[in-house]
Amino acid sequence: MQRWIYDQGWTSLHDAQERAIGPILDGDRDVIVAAATAAGKTEAAFLPILSKVATAIHPKTDGERDLWNAYDPWNERESEPSAGVQVLYLSPLKALINDQHQRLEQLCERLDVPVHRWHGDVPATAKRKLVADPSGVLLITPESLEATFVNRGPIVPRLFAGLRYLVIDELHSFLGAQRGVQLQSLMNRVDLATRLQPSRIGLSATLGDMRQAAAFLRPTDPEHVLIVESKLDGRRLLLQMRGYEAPPPKYRSGAEVGQESTGVEGEAKDEESQRAIAEHLFRHLRGHDNLVFANTRNAVETYADLLARRCARARVPNEFWPHHGNLSKGIRQTVETRIKDRTRPATAVSTSTLELGIDIGTVKSVAQIGPPPSVASLWQRLGRSGRRDDPAVLRLYITERSVDQDTHPVDRLRCDIVQATAMVRLMLGNWLESPADPGFNYSTLIQQIMSVIAQHGGATAADLYRALCGAGPFHLVDRTRFARLLRAMGTHDLLIQAADGLLLPGVAGERQINNYRFYTAFHTADEWRVLSGGRTLGTIPIYQPLREGTLLIFAGKRWKVAGVDKPARVVQVMRAAGGVPHFSGGESPAVSDRVRAEMVAVYRSSDIPAWLDPNAQRLLSEGRAAFHRFGLDGASVLAGDSEVLLFPWKGDRSLHTAALALSVQGVSATAEGPAIQIARTCIRDLEATIRDLLDGPRPAPADLAAAIENPEIDKWDWVLDKTLACESVGARVLDVEGAWALLARVAEGLSLDRDGGRSGR
Repeated sequence: MQRWIYDQGWTSLHDAQERAIGPILDGDRDVIVAAATAAGKTEAAFLPILSKVATAIHPKTDGERDLWNAYDPWNERESEPSAGVQVLYLSPLKALINDQHQRLEQLCERLDVPVHRWHGDVPATAKRKLVADPSGVLLITPESLEATFVNRGPIVPRLFAGLRYLVIDELHSFLGAQRGVQLQSLMNRVDLATRLQPSRIGLSATLGDMRQAAAFLRPTDPEHVLIVESKLDGRRLLLQMRGYEAPPPKYRSGAEVGQESTGVEGEAKDEESQRAIAEHLFRHLRGHDNLVFANTRNAVETYADLLARRCARARVPNEFWPHHGNLSKGIRQTVETRIKDRTRPATAVSTSTLELGIDIGTVKSVAQIGPPPSVASLWQRLGRSGRRDDPAVLRLYITERSVDQDTHPVDRLRCDIVQATAMVRLMLGNWLESPADPGFNYSTLIQQIMSVIAQHGGATAADLYRALCGAGPFHLVDRTRFARLLRAMGTHDLLIQAADGLLLPGVAGERQINNYRFYTAFHTADEWRVLSGGRTLGTIPIYQPLREGTLLIFAGKRWKVAGVDKPARVVQVMRAAGGVPHFSGGESPAVSDRVRAEMVAVYRSSDIPAWLDPNAQRLLSEGRAAFHRFGLDGASVLAGDSEVLLFPWKGDRSLHTAALALSVQGVSATAEGPAIQIARTCIRDLEATIRDLLDGPRPAPADLAAAIENPEIDKWDWVLDKTLACESVGARVLDVEGAWALLARVAEGLSLDRDGGRSGR
């Protein structure tokens, strides 16, 4: 390992690398390494891990030569037979596993430590080789580890018999998600199967709450998790936020719509703001390697298409390529290869698929179209730019609708430009969101129950409870709830009980377990496969209405549907002149309390950040003027002729919970951006309703959740009975405490409004 470091030309280690050596080498505690992108987190973990593993393979003797000169490539290596995989590396992405596999193979070239990878694209021969002689380092996704338990349950103890370290990369991506719940359960099951407790090492660039991360990594002893946090980042940041204004959507005649749907040539009616953003990207990104992030697959396809056509008009080679999860593996890998290739410039227009640490080398700049999904996401995306001695470059493009006499007050506040400004301010202040607690996690517990039964060929209820419901992701599920959950699974024929009490898969359960989608803890929609001349371009969700002649934009190009094979769910396409993206818009991530509080600070401030361009400055000033004109600086109520708007400036969970509580009382209430919109009511009646809520007993989340018409949020929620479903969705999406605090503030504002007569637009 010392020789490898020498060959890299390193004269020193990064801060995180140096501080992680001792505790990881000791191997007697869990460690989280949190450092900026490109701070060498992989080496921080694996330099000491591989040193420890290599020392175990080649124990020191009194006559051993100096390690610095011990490596001789012509000598036959001697090692003891393997006793199982020694290092288990868990990653959220197959592409990241492929990158790290190549990286670790280079690290291990002088060691007798093999490096294996295991996911859906790995050949079966490589998997059989590992099963026959398990050893070294195994890189795997949670889903593939789940499949190993289900399909190779009896060999799991032997497969991991020598396990010393369990490494979780991109730890932040698992927190607060059902996939993270699955990962926690799988880690516990590895310990249970092997009767070992390997050190757990978490790697992450963005963590908002270190205590929460420690509790995720080792729920039974979070205080014993060592945090190695490095905030040393001397990079300069070049930042600009650009503002754009878009007119309201224009009505298009039936003739215009018909012309587009039949493929008659002609330029699509793109919004002027989209064309302006694409023009700026073309002029400033062309000639360099960059990443452009958009919040939806539709936006990715739209901007990739606009930029490709802009290159065509300029008669220059196209440098802009789409990258998202519905594109085929081959197309995604081609885009990644283009960015790595230093002989020609390339820019990827991506959803979050390139947000994590896939090795694409150094990019000159990062662009974000629309408000970022979160502060943590913005920080992660920024980290992809400006490695080594170069500055990090971030451009944000924010579009607001034009204002006229009919514009709604919420739109007049210019919420997108203010929210994006608030997020950048929080990022510059090193603040990050903490993931929400997902609650009871019934959905993933259902999957884990069936997985354990498949692993062992059957299990008793008591064994299942002991294996799954201790400290960890299912700690809220007591024995009474667990028994109720088993009965619900039996009702749907997922489980049956033998005469001796053993639980076995039912007919429906067998069918679910044998489906490849079983291994994921999240929804995977049915999809059409899109083919062009026999080549797979990717997939489109099945709910999209596709028929022969439909025009679409996909993989950055324009197509016409030439044929639809419904039984095979295959769409044949051919090149065309027109088209539009065919993905659903998707849901925006919930905005946090802290971001909304920072938005108020932005509204109240008169400071104009230097990183806003003139249009963004104007939009921000317009939003601030509306904020003060509506009197929102000292109040939370805005009364109009036909509605009342409440502005408590709290996070989305509190807003939606308060709106639901009011709806239960017969008030027409909906969350609209940062506001709650109340229709067909007067202030006096609204105040009385809120007072009744506040004076009465505060409902439990499950009781309030009973009013939610569709409580199926997670993959297996359809199995739950009414009681469990209400508990699940109540804990998952509602914040009753925050909502009641919000309503108390609103009641005070309503009282002031009634007494002072404040209203108006």
